[in-house]
Amino acid sequence: MTKMVLRTPDGRSLPRPASTLRVQAPDAFAPDPPGGLCAHPALLRGVLDTLAARLDAMMDRAEQDETLSVEAQSDLIRAVGLGQALVTGLEGYAAAPDRTLLERLSDLAQTLALLQPDEARLSGRVAAIAGAAGHAWLEGVPLLPDEDAPMITLTLDAAQAAGIRVGERGEARLTWAGVRRPAPLRDPLTPLRAALTPPATLDAGRHGTGQALQRLALGEREGERNAALLLLFVCGRDRLEDLPLILALDRALVLLRALHAQEPTPATTHLLELHAALHAELGRPDLPLAQRERRQASGDLGGQVLAARRTLRALRFGRLRPVTPETQEHLNVLWDALNDLDEDLSRGVTPDRDSDLRARLLLLSLQGLTSTARAPGLRLPPMVQLAAQVSGVDPLWAWERTQPERFTSGPLHGHLGRAALPLELLALRGTPFWDTWGTEVRRLTALAGGNLLASVRRAGLRLPDQAFLEGYLGGFGPLRALPMDPAALNAFHAALLRLLPDAHAQAQALAVPAEAPASPPPVPRQKAPTPPLSGPPPPGPATGSPPVPATQDAPEWPAHVLGVREHLRGRRMVLLGGVPSAPHHAALLAAFELSELDWIGSAEYAHGTHAQAHVTPDTAVVILAIRWMAHAHNTLRDVARARGVPYVMHPGGLSPSSVAWQIGRQVSQQLGQQAGQDAGPALPDNTGD
Repeated sequence: MTKMVLRTPDGRSLPRPASTLRVQAPDAFAPDPPGGLCAHPALLRGVLDTLAARLDAMMDRAEQDETLSVEAQSDLIRAVGLGQALVTGLEGYAAAPDRTLLERLSDLAQTLALLQPDEARLSGRVAAIAGAAGHAWLEGVPLLPDEDAPMITLTLDAAQAAGIRVGERGEARLTWAGVRRPAPLRDPLTPLRAALTPPATLDAGRHGTGQALQRLALGEREGERNAALLLLFVCGRDRLEDLPLILALDRALVLLRALHAQEPTPATTHLLELHAALHAELGRPDLPLAQRERRQASGDLGGQVLAARRTLRALRFGRLRPVTPETQEHLNVLWDALNDLDEDLSRGVTPDRDSDLRARLLLLSLQGLTSTARAPGLRLPPMVQLAAQVSGVDPLWAWERTQPERFTSGPLHGHLGRAALPLELLALRGTPFWDTWGTEVRRLTALAGGNLLASVRRAGLRLPDQAFLEGYLGGFGPLRALPMDPAALNAFHAALLRLLPDAHAQAQALAVPAEAPASPPPVPRQKAPTPPLSGPPPPGPATGSPPVPATQDAPEWPAHVLGVREHLRGRRMVLLGGVPSAPHHAALLAAFELSELDWIGSAEYAHGTHAQAHVTPDTAVVILAIRWMAHAHNTLRDVARARGVPYVMHPGGLSPSSVAWQIGRQVSQQLGQQAGQDAGPALPDNTGD
């Protein structure tokens, strides 16, 4: 809302109430006139001049803003090159409309929107141009970095063929962005079939389906090839993660129906049968594109073939794209929560006794799940899988209805993140910050919690462990009955931003080590020092509590350690990660009364070629210390899964208490099945695998 004071031409104020004018910006921009941007030269000229000015501002910022990270600066440089290609390409399309050029513009605009979200409206404007041209199937596909130069070059070539040349200032922008004509020039719109083919499934039950689809992907008709490749993504989902398989099934069915209607062939019939089988494996989720096409068929087979090719390119981008800043931020927050969990466990405190941590882990795990494309049999990103296991959430909870793009009342992961953020500030209770801002933090926590629960109710869902969340969040204040509207959300974010600088300063003050006391507290005597585990751990505490050397009297272990011991006594365990040390090794052997601990250090496991030798038939459980191994654990995890050996993704330190809690949380059911009905007491916090 903007308030302006109105005056007469000679500067005198107008009498009230006509002396002020309040102007409120719309929640969304009005659509472009009929025909789209390129059908209105004056409007197009204004939009392109404005975009050019913003590109110059990006250049200035990339050169002068010292606060930019290397990644942010790189994104600005990419955005300038892509933006200049859009300026010239839109002029070329207005002069000589062409479908292929429109495809290029759509991809350039989509990529620019990912790099610079403030430019997202351009993607919608290009979509409006495509709709007016009869290409409603055309949706932008983001470009991989090595596709920028060829796409920019081919766009400029098409504009030049239409009589539009890059001006002197445009050439300067392209030179500044480092755009050069690549050789050889490969068109990103038509990648090789090998580049669009996903890895083959390792599931023995789908080997036959995969082989049939591979043969069909070699057919003569592009439509059949594209449909087979789309179905290969669904078939090979055990080796993929975070890909929209519903979209792959949907686009394949629309294409196959169009092919079958025009010219039925044995290949099309076979593909329809394979589609039906794969669709059934996923529980027959709704396919909105196919439903819409059945009600009102477009009859545009050529468009459906191209749309399928573009969907394959989008799936390829999903496999190869780098981690987004939003994903990295969520991972950092999740690591903070896991570090807090490890500190609790090192003191023998489990999450059921720390409601703040329990709520944070639950909200963060749900945020990870709802920001990830999921489906039965589709592999989860390691940290998302770990968070779900730690918090006891079913990884497939409401999977079809909470796909990142399909939640009906706004992105659910946004509501979850909004509710989790104030909970991080609870660690500052008892500090000067809390004396000043504690009441406001409680108010914001209740506000965000009420918004989350109201949004979930409106969508007809119920969160896992919702009764706990309702009671916990309600303890901070009354919970609102309706979701927040845009104005209320803006007010919430503004209030949060006001207190975050003080919270950051307080956290930094707490992180500064206090001055050493004159008489340091006594240190327990140990026979040998405990060397720390090395490696590149994420931010946070390193390894948890030090182990108790085997020469000391046996400690009194918590109940969750004793429960795991009953199932591991006299058995073999494999541990991957860190640097093996004698005290840690002895502590784990003693705590679980193992017959053998096969500890593979990070330096010994540069690749997975030795995984088969370590996971032997007598292995009871495999521990993957992901804090030190990043993605190097994938091979050992796959071998353990193939041999039916329980595996635990362990994010914390290697104290027996921390390791035992993760074992009990993640694989208790499998260990119980191995030991039989009379093997001992059930493990605590049994969630299954």
